[in-house]
Amino acid sequence: MTESVLTMLPLENGFSVATLIKTVKAIIQAQTNGYIHLQTLTGEQWWLDFRVGRLLWAGGGQHRFRRWQRLLKTHCPDLQPSDVRLRETDVFDHWEYVALSVLLRRQQLHREIAIAIIQATLSEVLFDICQAVGDLTQVAHTTDRQSRLTQPMAILSSTALFYNVKTELESWQQTELGTISPNLSPIIIDNQRLKQCTQPRTYQILKRLLQGNRSLRELSHITGRDIPSLASMLAGYVERGIVTLNPIDDLLSPYASISQKVPLQVAKKLPLIFCIDDSPQVGYLIEEALRPAGYRCTSIQDSIQALAQVIRHKPDMIFLDLIMPVANGYEICKQIRRVKTFRKTPIVILTGNDGLVDRMRAKAAGATDFMAKPVDPIKVIEMVRYQLANVENETATHQK
Repeated sequence: MTESVLTMLPLENGFSVATLIKTVKAIIQAQTNGYIHLQTLTGEQWWLDFRVGRLLWAGGGQHRFRRWQRLLKTHCPDLQPSDVRLRETDVFDHWEYVALSVLLRRQQLHREIAIAIIQATLSEVLFDICQAVGDLTQVAHTTDRQSRLTQPMAILSSTALFYNVKTELESWQQTELGTISPNLSPIIIDNQRLKQCTQPRTYQILKRLLQGNRSLRELSHITGRDIPSLASMLAGYVERGIVTLNPIDDLLSPYASISQKVPLQVAKKLPLIFCIDDSPQVGYLIEEALRPAGYRCTSIQDSIQALAQVIRHKPDMIFLDLIMPVANGYEICKQIRRVKTFRKTPIVILTGNDGLVDRMRAKAAGATDFMAKPVDPIKVIEMVRYQLANVENETATHQK
């Protein structure tokens, strides 16, 4: 790919968010097509692609691959980063946009979802740029007036985007943690004091979540809380020295990790576990427990789509929540059992109410076993190994 010539803009002292927004909008309106490159003193960099005077895409930042995987999980949980495979040499600075185009062309993604991912990416990148405005050392733009993106999926108003981002930034700055980046990761540094000042259930949840391996943005996705309310909840622990916030590395490229860790042919043979639960937190915790243990895992929050996804992907085992909107766990379990292929597939019911009536009703619907919420990662792995071993033994017995 041929790099365009960049024109550097002089940065005046006291370069503010308002000045940045005015500068970016002026470039977009004057150039029509092209891109803008921004960089900080520490080397963090972003790029904004625009066409016909409006923003198309934004990339870069500290957590490029974390952002990509998190937004995929949020907007299309049945898709995996590996569903679009590119050579590592093809991972250029707007490959996520190309990946969305490929998914759209293959009809693996609805246009509305692609637009939602683009809008969320633009908002997040613009937020980070505005928050780091005082550290910017370079703002440059192309002079060839050409767009690098030839297939616009959504052309969004830069005025509306910047207005929303400015509002979000102001809301964030009003919280107790408003001076730090949402890309930082909270970690418990005084486990004993945390245990003493919280309820047992709250302590277990915080201990599981605050391990220094998830950013505030990722925790927001898992818990379903917006970032400002999450910050307000954690601020007291931070102030008392129980929790601290540290930088966290980006993930590897999803394509690099496939080639370096598990060959695609081998990965496809790993047991596939489904988690059908309307809570993103439950799905995320089960995925985090099972993937390192050698299992593929897919989370589904939409109960209406559950049966279609089960039939399409043919999981080896299913975790199924009882209480969900529209279609509950009993109904979904019955639907799955009506399909001959899945009559022996282990279905483990997830429930917060472990009562006799629930157990009897779930058994009647075809459930194999039960697991209490909140889920325990160790018990999840033990349950999967136990259930899959039972299936293997039963299959071996029938084959004799």
